[in-house]
Amino acid sequence: MAQEYILIKEKTEDSGMIALSKCVFETIAQISIDEIDGVTLVENSPMKKSYLCKIGNNKLNVMVEIRIKYGMNVHQSCESIQDRIHQNILQMTNLSCENIDVKVTGFIF
Repeated sequence: MAQEYILIKEKTEDSGMIALSKCVFETIAQISIDEIDGVTLVENSPMKKSYLCKIGNNKLNVMVEIRIKYGMNVHQSCESIQDRIHQNILQMTNLSCENIDVKVTGFIF
């Protein structure tokens, strides 16, 4: 499987190129969701992760599958998650996400 990355700085004569692997963005998304109360990632299975980052044309797309505590406002929680992931990626890498998709798969009782 090819290593996917986003190019931050092109290679020049004076220095090499700087790129970030998609694993960096997956970790930031996971940390972002852990910071929010009442929301958890869906348990990972050997065949599928609950978070996924795709890089195409040097643009980042993030998808997370979550479960929300019963009684919480789903729409507001999803917007909060999108904002938190976007802000953390922007703050840590100085890049902006193209899309952040949040898929609610169930509730926590």
